Amino acid sequence: MSFDVVVIGAGIVGASTAWELRKRGAAVCLLDRGDVSRGTTGLGEGNVLCADKDAGPELDLAVAGRALYDEIEAEVGAPARIRRKGALVVHPDERTWNAEPARVERLRAAGVEAVLVDPAEARDLEPRLTGPMLGAAFVPGDLQCDPRAITVALAARVAELRTHVAVERILVGNSVGQGVDPLSVERGADAAVDARVTGVLLGDGSSLLTDAVVIAAGPWSAPLAATAGVHLPLEPRKGQLVRLRLERPDPQFLRRKVVDASYLLAVASADEALQTSTVVETTADGHVLVGSSRQRVGFDETVDAAVTDELKAKAARLVPELAGLEPDDAWVGFRPWLPDHLPAIGPTAVAGLFVATGHEGAGVGQGPISGRLLAQAMCGEPTDLELAPFDPRRFTSAVPAR
Repeated sequence: MSFDVVVIGAGIVGASTAWELRKRGAAVCLLDRGDVSRGTTGLGEGNVLCADKDAGPELDLAVAGRALYDEIEAEVGAPARIRRKGALVVHPDERTWNAEPARVERLRAAGVEAVLVDPAEARDLEPRLTGPMLGAAFVPGDLQCDPRAITVALAARVAELRTHVAVERILVGNSVGQGVDPLSVERGADAAVDARVTGVLLGDGSSLLTDAVVIAAGPWSAPLAATAGVHLPLEPRKGQLVRLRLERPDPQFLRRKVVDASYLLAVASADEALQTSTVVETTADGHVLVGSSRQRVGFDETVDAAVTDELKAKAARLVPELAGLEPDDAWVGFRPWLPDHLPAIGPTAVAGLFVATGHEGAGVGQGPISGRLLAQAMCGEPTDLELAPFDPRRFTSAVPAR
């Protein structure tokens, strides 16, 4: 069977891309080796944030991505469970507080409503925030959603959805129909100058023919790209979250998302070692969700009890009432991390092969807009944002010589 486009990965990035392509009339097949939204998308906090960003291409992407959630809410309806509760970035120490006024001004310049508040004002916004702080930045437009429900809804709008289908490799040929060695593409050999996608080989030995493939497999994207000779220095960045049990579930236990400003430093760090910083909020179901950790240790699924304890203890410094709550659950997910902290969105060196991955912990907020931008580019439309900063080919020069 032949399709115009095969999209690999049914998380929010892949489902959004497939949905946008389908709206433009493309015959799309969306594939996933598991169920829809059972990877990174379904394991996160469901946040759509500008509060934790700074000036640059990622902030531009985040601003456009957050605005798109008005359309998503209209499309998906109540199951999206969008809660526009805003985010408070709290500063317990001067290390981050001194630089915060300038950062808030940069957010405003990018079109983000943001305001500095003193401790009393912060506690008016979030009464349980009684730990020490010098002040906070409040971004009222930030929101929380149900990313799994949104992804399932978007995937259902794609004509052909196949789950529990593994992709073994990307099939690559040239203009005269001959196969191309992926290593020759990676090395830039003359024989591979006109390398182009011809299809995908599935785990059962069958193949799907197509002139275009989108790899949107999150932290699992790099090995797939490598089968076509495309280098992505992408790694999984392990994260652990904890759910604390409220005797009586209450979605208003915390009114806002609360972020310790040290979280901004952890996100920007390239350190492989374990880093923990506080993000805490109440989910729509009335649970208290506490994070987060970051660690580059491959696909290690181990839930570390010591990390759970550390996350809870740090969160309780900001919200002391949390000290009396017991962990109800803890789990691990993997964020797709690239060393320059920008996602890869766009075409690769192989004609017909596109990538949308590397959003690290911001895939829910930036996934739908990434899908729209990529669909616009693939269909020859002007893109809502300039894609050059996110070009996957920016890593080509980093390929080691063989």
